[in-house]
Amino acid sequence: MNRRLAIDIGNTRTKFAIFEERELLHSLSLKNDALELNNEMIKEFGVTSIIMSSVNAEAESQLQLVNIHKKKLMLHYTTPLPFVIEYESPETLGKDRIAAVAGAFARFPQNNVLVIDAGTCVTYDFLTAQGKYLGGAISPGVQLRLQAMNSHTSKLPLLHWEGGDKPQNIGRTTITSMLSGVVNGMLSEIQGFINAYEKQYNSLKIVITGGDANFFVKELKNGIFADPNLVLKGLNEILIYNGE
Repeated sequence: MNRRLAIDIGNTRTKFAIFEERELLHSLSLKNDALELNNEMIKEFGVTSIIMSSVNAEAESQLQLVNIHKKKLMLHYTTPLPFVIEYESPETLGKDRIAAVAGAFARFPQNNVLVIDAGTCVTYDFLTAQGKYLGGAISPGVQLRLQAMNSHTSKLPLLHWEGGDKPQNIGRTTITSMLSGVVNGMLSEIQGFINAYEKQYNSLKIVITGGDANFFVKELKNGIFADPNLVLKGLNEILIYNGE
């Protein structure tokens, strides 16, 4: 059996996953400022090939994959994929977005799919039932919005949102007002995108991934799938597609 290591380097965290065929055996998440590649994990699981998606060149360099003598695939927009990219500027397309769509394509073949990745930024990616990736949207995530209010004003504090309960619509303090505006605003934004896509496309599947996925799935309507490992699963599918 082939065992594959998928690495997803994000803006603030890096995720690792070991797969045997399509079964997820083990996963790990580390902050980028304390990033180390655990070579013992590769030895322990007998990894035969590696795929990496990176949106952070500095964190990528810390992994020193060049020193690991395994089959390696660095995801690129020219990498052969199980779906067709019809994005007008594919060279600018985030590799994490490509991988998330690959994961959604494997989970919901022959369906229209809207992929929402709720992380540092919120990305919306649409894949047609014919396997054509058209594009989507990019919006600031919760923490980016909170940071922007602090850095672009002289009075508003810097808040750190850890998820949890939905804020009340009516904030009774400056802090609760900020949280209401950001979190409830994002809920309305995501729901608005979902409604717009559902009006345009029949039999739409919606899958949410990313650090804040569980909160938004809980607060949004039923029929939305949460998959925190969608990007990693997509990377594994791309590795399989490329015969590794």
